[in-house]
Amino acid sequence: MDTINSKKSLLFIPLTLLVVYFCAGIFFSPALVIYIKPFIIPTFIIYVVNNNFKKLSLNYYLYVIYFYINELLLLFWEDSVQLYRTALIASFFCYLALANLGYNSIKTKKLYTVPKGISLFMFAINCFLLVAILYVLIAAAGDSYLNVIMIFNAIAALFLGVTAVLYLAKFTNRKAYYYFFGAFALIFNDIFAAIVTYYIDHVLLNTFDRVLHFTSFYLIYLFIITDKKKVENLLTDSQP
Repeated sequence: MDTINSKKSLLFIPLTLLVVYFCAGIFFSPALVIYIKPFIIPTFIIYVVNNNFKKLSLNYYLYVIYFYINELLLLFWEDSVQLYRTALIASFFCYLALANLGYNSIKTKKLYTVPKGISLFMFAINCFLLVAILYVLIAAAGDSYLNVIMIFNAIAALFLGVTAVLYLAKFTNRKAYYYFFGAFALIFNDIFAAIVTYYIDHVLLNTFDRVLHFTSFYLIYLFIITDKKKVENLLTDSQP
């Protein structure tokens, strides 16, 4: 009983910080999030490690580290081009680590299933938005180094999108949906963050960006802790 209570208390801290974070950003000054946001992921990771340590892989730790570095740098970059470049480089490696999480689960499987439906639609929208935003950002940034980094980020995002589509097309189970929507939430979060940074700084766009940010992180956590073998066995047993 004490163990259960201690686990709940560990989850209570990041949830409280998350509520305060959104309330501060919407109802008060958006500048207040600087003092709250850096503590949300670390406190949640303490809960994750305490409850699911055996299920966490090296790629997941890399994904979390680069995700958090990108988050911190974007919070404090202000007008520092160097910090913004570094944040985008961290985002690039975050994409790669997340793509590798999915790829490791499908690399030994034969992909006979053809992607279709919502997976192809999401991927098409992703490609269109990435190309459009990349074109606009390159014109707005005016920094050759930043432009190169953004191009590599777009390539990594496309690779992540392909991996998510293939994963969902192959397995079509709960774990696959967690990965699929977690991956695309991360990509769309970065797209909206770029729009807010360079063009439209509006409370609704900022809120949507923040919702996607933490939704993607939580969905990937659910993807990691969901037992693929059990899910696949259930699907196999249900087939005639």
